[in-house]
Amino acid sequence: GVRGLPFPSVLFYKNRIDNDQSCLQMNEFSWKDVTNALSLANLILGLFSIFCSFCKRCHCASWMLLISFLLDMAVGAITRHLSLCSKSGVELNDLAVYTTFGLASAMLLGVDGPLSGFLGIIYVLAATFRLCFYSTGAQLTYKGLPCRYASCVLASTSLLTKGNTFILSCMASLMILFMMDQSYYPHDEILESENWKKMVYLGGIIMLLLSPFSLTAFYCLLWSLSYIFFPDALWGKAACLRLQCR
Repeated sequence: GVRGLPFPSVLFYKNRIDNDQSCLQMNEFSWKDVTNALSLANLILGLFSIFCSFCKRCHCASWMLLISFLLDMAVGAITRHLSLCSKSGVELNDLAVYTTFGLASAMLLGVDGPLSGFLGIIYVLAATFRLCFYSTGAQLTYKGLPCRYASCVLASTSLLTKGNTFILSCMASLMILFMMDQSYYPHDEILESENWKKMVYLGGIIMLLLSPFSLTAFYCLLWSLSYIFFPDALWGKAACLRLQCR
C-alpha cells in the first residue's frame, strides 16, 4: 500500500495502476492481432497464388506474391518495433512464409514437364532448408538470401517476361544458389531505418496501387537485386553504424 494516505486514496492508486496495466496488455494484444491478421493475409495470398498458377494465370499469381513481399516486411517491422513475440504468431508467420515464398513461388515455374517440375521441387527444398537450418541467432544478419527476396525476383521476372519459362528457370536456379549460399545478408529493417529506405518501401506501395504493371515489376526487381548484389553497401550501412555505437 501507499503509507500516509487514507484508505480510499490507496484504493484509487491501486485501481489506477491496475487500469494502466490492463491498457498496456490490451494494447499489446491488439497489436498481436494486427500482426497475426497480416500473417494470415500473407498466407491467404500465397494459397490464392498457388490456385492462380494451377489455373495458368501466372500474372495474378505474381501480383499476389509482390503484395505478400510488402506485407511480410510490415509484419517484421511491427513485431520488432513493439517486441511482440508469441508462439502462435511465430508459427503462423513461418507457415505463411513457407507457403507464399516457398510453394507459391515455385509454382510460377510451372509443372508442365519433368524439368520444370524438378526445378520447382529443388526450389521448395532450398526455401525449406533456408528457413529451417540457416537461423544464425544473430540480430542483424541473415544467413543465406531471405526467401521473400527470391520470391520477389521470380514474381517480377514473371511479370516482365510474361511468364517466359526459360528465363524464369534461369532466375530460379540463381535464387536457389543465393538461398543455399552461406553468405550473410543484413537485416532489411526498412521501416525502422533511414528515411530513404522508408521511401523505398512507400514507393513500392504507391507503385502497386497507381503505376503501370510493368513499371511496378521493374521497381520491385531493382529493389530486390540491389539487396542481393549490394547487401552491405546499401542495406547494411545502418546495421554497421548501430554495431559501432554499441
